[in-house]
Amino acid sequence: MERRKFFFKEAGTLLIGVLLICTSVAAISTITDKTKLITPSCEITSPIKNPFPSQLQDDVILWDNYVLSWCTAYHSQDEPPGDPPEVDSFVADDFMFEEETEVHWVFWQFMYWNCNNVEGPKDYHYDWNITFFEDDGTGNSPGDIYKSPITIADADIDKSLPYINSTTDANGMWVCGGTAFLPEPVTFNADTKYWLTIYSTGPIFPQTGWCMHCELHGGILLHEAKFKSEHWGYPDWTNFTIVNGEPLDSSFVLGGDHPFEITISKGLGVTASVTNNLPENEDFTIENLTTTFTATGGFVLNPTKTVVIPEFNEGTTETIKWFPIGIGRITIEVYCTSTNVGIGTAKDTGLLLLFFVL
Repeated sequence: MERRKFFFKEAGTLLIGVLLICTSVAAISTITDKTKLITPSCEITSPIKNPFPSQLQDDVILWDNYVLSWCTAYHSQDEPPGDPPEVDSFVADDFMFEEETEVHWVFWQFMYWNCNNVEGPKDYHYDWNITFFEDDGTGNSPGDIYKSPITIADADIDKSLPYINSTTDANGMWVCGGTAFLPEPVTFNADTKYWLTIYSTGPIFPQTGWCMHCELHGGILLHEAKFKSEHWGYPDWTNFTIVNGEPLDSSFVLGGDHPFEITISKGLGVTASVTNNLPENEDFTIENLTTTFTATGGFVLNPTKTVVIPEFNEGTTETIKWFPIGIGRITIEVYCTSTNVGIGTAKDTGLLLLFFVL
């Protein structure tokens, strides 16, 4: 079988490939097609630019599996309802801590594609599931479930601004990063390998994928990622070297303390204080911090406002003001995002009297 670097074969819409140069896209029309798919690429700038994945560990970043760039996204989706469901595609990758560790949040990069089969490239707001596995004892594959599937509702995912919102290819593609706080922290034992899988739940179109990187661009940390899908002909966990023709690792970060904090102060207008808790490292600079204020309820002449700060340095706090004008009891929501990481939201309520908020 033909072997070409960064070109993927016999996968149909199983994957979306990304090179480091943007080129044209081949069209695949249905989920049942299993023909070669050659797609474009863009290097993605993301918050954790660590050239030695997982070596930079502190209270905020506990495990960095490298998310600076990605070269493909593999189908990671379980379509309800159905027994078995029509689609059952899962990607899994491994991690390990040197001491007992509590994980509070997960950041990963994901994609919607084959969007042109529905309403075109956009965010389709699927919920996602996160499942943690024990190792099977060999160090090479997931074993028993360690933590049952944790459903993360779309509304609880803090998303970055889109990396790609492409209408120029035949499939239609939308890509971003998402931060999800677990409903409760999950504790992992020291010097023990675990695996996780992250997959969406929703109708087959659009398809969703978990972004991945190759050995050249990001490295393979611990064991290479695995793939499992009855639909695509891999009923057992299979190395990506077999599925893809070369090893791949998934793009994700596991965290402890909150990477960003947003607090709301009232008085003469509304003040949002956003603190960047990422470690002091020039590679952690956040670009285009976009803060949107929204007021609901009462009577407000200017119910929304957006402020963009081009550069948000690590270890600093940005203070952003908004002067809503009106009267009545209002709910204030502040949503912060950037071009390279989802940040989060904060809410408060108050009594608006002209431009004072009590």
